[in-house]
Amino acid sequence: MKKIILLGISSVICFILAGYSYGLFPTQLSSTDTSPKKAEQTTVQTENAAAGADGSERPLNEFTLLKAEVKKLIEAQKRETAQMKGIIPATVEIPSINVNASIEQVGILDNGQMGVPEDINNVGWFEPGVKPGSRGSAVLAGHVDSKTGPAIFFDLKKVKEGDEIIVKDQNGTALTFIVKKQESYERSSAPIDEIFQTSEGQYLNLITCTGTFDRSAGTHEERLVVFAELKKEKKPAKDVPPPPPDTVEVNGTFVTWHAVREDTVAGYRVYRGDKNGENFEQIASISALERKSFMDEKAAEHTYYVTTVDAFGQESEPSEIAAVN
Repeated sequence: MKKIILLGISSVICFILAGYSYGLFPTQLSSTDTSPKKAEQTTVQTENAAAGADGSERPLNEFTLLKAEVKKLIEAQKRETAQMKGIIPATVEIPSINVNASIEQVGILDNGQMGVPEDINNVGWFEPGVKPGSRGSAVLAGHVDSKTGPAIFFDLKKVKEGDEIIVKDQNGTALTFIVKKQESYERSSAPIDEIFQTSEGQYLNLITCTGTFDRSAGTHEERLVVFAELKKEKKPAKDVPPPPPDTVEVNGTFVTWHAVREDTVAGYRVYRGDKNGENFEQIASISALERKSFMDEKAAEHTYYVTTVDAFGQESEPSEIAAVN
């Protein structure tokens, strides 16, 4: 990891906003240049195998992976990759305060100051530091106001614990961060080691000015910092079979059931037994996008159960046995 040592009387990094400055004092910042590779996935049939979201081989089944299912698996894989390596941020959204802004990369100017977004309604990402999603704390900073009025982070003080911050790269890969807290600090006493740390966690910190404007100093008296943590994506349960469908019924010549509401469901298998509920054999495979029903002209002479099959080739336990009432 490349390290940048900032030397000077106070090792000062200033973030200039509309003529005002953040007096931040990091002594060591870091950078990584890795970026997530584009995930690839193909639609395959029963006899093939494909990589799962964790990179392992997974068997498939008689169900062709539908386009929507493939997309979900691809997106899950991309997010997982991004969470390990970080992304180069292009936009940031904070739905709770209606922020949707482009991100500019900023660095350290020749005078030792931290660069600023050229547009007061853009947000600056400190590019020599941590990428969103990488280990440590990525830092985004924005203007609170200008000589003409409110700027992009004017309402940043209104965000609350639990609010979401969504950062996307230019390819649309999105990482969601959850707000944990916000703190205000006197401009000369911001906890730089905490805000710019590179040693643990996957965090995102947002900075802007707050407090009374000190005309003699030409800046606000305080700095507002919003601390957020990466939301962990729920991985598909590769080693846990899906649940069986419920409400399996036989009405006339139709066997019906309710869909299982999980993203990785590929389809269902219908099994038929004798009237005593024994000697079951599979008689049909129904895709997840088809009607949850199967027609059997001799339904009155048999019993049935249905299982769920997921995209990893895992099959559920049998449903309750159903027969014509």
